[in-house]
Amino acid sequence: MTGESVLIVSTNWIGDAIMSMPAVQLFRQKHPDAKITMLARPLIRSLWAMHPAVDQLETMAEKFPTIRILKKTHFDRAYIFPNSFRSAFVPFMSGIPKRIGARGHWRRFMLTDMVSLPDSHQQFESMKILDVQGEPPAPKINVPEESLQSLKVRLTHQGFQPSGRPIITLLPGAARGPSKRWPITNFMAVAKKLRDDFGARILLGGGPDDAVVCDEIATATGPDAISVAGKTSIAEWAALLKMSDCVISNDSGGMHLAATVGTPVVGIFGITDPSKTGPLGNAVILQKSNVRARNIARESEEATLALASIQPDEVYEAATQIIGDSRNASTPRSSFAPRT
Repeated sequence: MTGESVLIVSTNWIGDAIMSMPAVQLFRQKHPDAKITMLARPLIRSLWAMHPAVDQLETMAEKFPTIRILKKTHFDRAYIFPNSFRSAFVPFMSGIPKRIGARGHWRRFMLTDMVSLPDSHQQFESMKILDVQGEPPAPKINVPEESLQSLKVRLTHQGFQPSGRPIITLLPGAARGPSKRWPITNFMAVAKKLRDDFGARILLGGGPDDAVVCDEIATATGPDAISVAGKTSIAEWAALLKMSDCVISNDSGGMHLAATVGTPVVGIFGITDPSKTGPLGNAVILQKSNVRARNIARESEEATLALASIQPDEVYEAATQIIGDSRNASTPRSSFAPRT
């Protein structure tokens, strides 16, 4: 494959894209001379822009405009991560001679090579599609310095100042809805206790859909809490997580994003299965349900009850262990010093 031009069709969610990063990193090691182009929707394109293994980016827009753009570039093969009709249709219609992906969704005729996916963590599915083996590395992105600086300015304007106190970031949102959202009152209770016991500064992050909930938590916590949910680019969001001592998160894309920048995570799970989709990094997983499911409905009473069974004190204890480990590190950090 020396010097071949390769198109990879990315998945459409932050967490799914991050779980495919170890495979892309192994692929780059195996094929250092290949030119890798990532085809992704606009938000996920911004994520892949920070990944060192990717040479070029293309935007997955409407089908036929995207096909016209891809036809202008010669690709030797396409690796298709999503298991959807559309994700295979675009490379097929673009005339890419080799098209590798998983079977399903009436797309057999559009693939030249079909892969059977393993029943294991999702990262191994991407490895199977890319035909790479070995111990998967941790997913990694390079947060741009300008994004870190713009975040610092934003936080300073909101009254956040370096103080040497622990920074705890809460991510109370989850794209899958109530089935993955720990009760907001529990986030409030943990935030207040960490503030009172450790003098922690509380930051809240997420997308535009999380802004209202994050504002409520920040208001309830008091002046040591600031929400920037819905006000950051994905690169600034990554910078926020990178400068944190600990992230407390629902099972969400933000949880996975924290893993890519090396920040310890307390992940709160209802009935989703962390052995299939858990974070690929330094994480404490809290889950009480004996039920394990990979895909769950947005509204699931069983998942909601499982989440509610996890008490604020349990999350607090997991976070304090992480804070203690950070304080015992040989090199102390200031509030604005990103984790390296």
